[in-house]
Amino acid sequence: MNQDSISFDLGCNFDYKLFDFVDEYDKKHSITSFFGKLKHDGLPGGRTASIVPDFTMDQFADYIKECKKRNITFNYLINPLSMDQNEVDPVVGKQIRDFIHTLYDMGVRALTLNSPILIKYVKREFKDMFVTLGLYAYPTTIQHIEYWRNWGVDEITLDHGFNRKFDVLRNLLAQYKDSDLHLRVIANNLCLRECPFRLAHGCFVGHSDPDKFTMDYSLVNCAYKKVTHPAAILTAEFIRPEDVHYYRELAEETGNKNFSIKLIDRTRTTEFLHRVVKGYMEESYDGNLLDIVNWPQAKTIATLPMNAKGAGAPPAGMPPMGAGGPPADVPPMRWVEKLKPEAMMAYGRTMHLPKLFVDNKKLDGFLEHFVKNNNCANSLCASDILEDGQSAPNACAYCSSWAKKVISYDEAEVAQWKELCGSVLKNIEDISIYKG
Repeated sequence: MNQDSISFDLGCNFDYKLFDFVDEYDKKHSITSFFGKLKHDGLPGGRTASIVPDFTMDQFADYIKECKKRNITFNYLINPLSMDQNEVDPVVGKQIRDFIHTLYDMGVRALTLNSPILIKYVKREFKDMFVTLGLYAYPTTIQHIEYWRNWGVDEITLDHGFNRKFDVLRNLLAQYKDSDLHLRVIANNLCLRECPFRLAHGCFVGHSDPDKFTMDYSLVNCAYKKVTHPAAILTAEFIRPEDVHYYRELAEETGNKNFSIKLIDRTRTTEFLHRVVKGYMEESYDGNLLDIVNWPQAKTIATLPMNAKGAGAPPAGMPPMGAGGPPADVPPMRWVEKLKPEAMMAYGRTMHLPKLFVDNKKLDGFLEHFVKNNNCANSLCASDILEDGQSAPNACAYCSSWAKKVISYDEAEVAQWKELCGSVLKNIEDISIYKG
């Protein structure tokens, strides 16, 4: 039984070692839920499907049984930004509903959904199915939250912007403390603050092929922005392990017993998830913050073997353009027969980011500014939204000043990666990645 005043949901890559980590570090039994989805379930999700670990239905059934033995809820994800109208397709729509019935028969009692149609169907069809509203529904206001509560969802994943709006979060927790509505925030995502491309990116990954990898322009562009302007790392609304106590205190202050923190990511290696569980359960992490947040490093993707040498796994720094190729077990790229080989290798090399070090312990005290006086809604971030040379009367340099103190990197390595990355982005834009 959870002995904490908040709970945690953990991204699941289907490794049984996750249970060992929970046993070792979760002394309060506060990790009450795992979340994930199968690679070949015929349904879109919120992550690029080709990098999701593969698992059969029979293996999944066994995993569900282990979760139940340990009193851990498994929350199955059907959470894309768009279902591509498949929920009303006469054939596919029935297949989706049949699959949900199959999940129910296997023992799944929690789903993450964004489709208003599927939410109504599930709540009517299964009286004991817990429904979480996913991030891609983007509930950004109190009005959105009330709409979705009235629609029948049991839990709402709040937009990242709520993480540092402590006055708004306090009001929300107080407003719903006597209701059955659960609220949760995401701790270790690293999306750009108020990213204008999030809908486009969500739509892109929701239409990905589970067996083929597509060049993800938004992902590369996001990394390019953060490497070029490191302050953008700190303006992202992450929650450090050391700062979990602020959110626990909000729950206790308001008397809300249905508040949770989501720990990602289900596409990551077991080693990555080990660091996340240990760090957030101990509420301390001594090292590079980027090693426990959703920073797009190829070495932390669960399905990419890193034992091959070449362009897919540079031994140090940036390899020469013509060196090697991707590891043999990496999913093939979509339209591979039309892609230039050098374009594929260049894209793969963008996922080996330069070694930025964000000293997590030096960020002690960083969040106090937002706890006491968050004026982000009325400000423009210097050295982030406002790029070098730009100014504005409402410019705020708080995060950029901290970035100078806590982020270090090799300038030559960054410059080399940026040159490569800039060319990859341009080549995707003008589709010169293709032959002929």
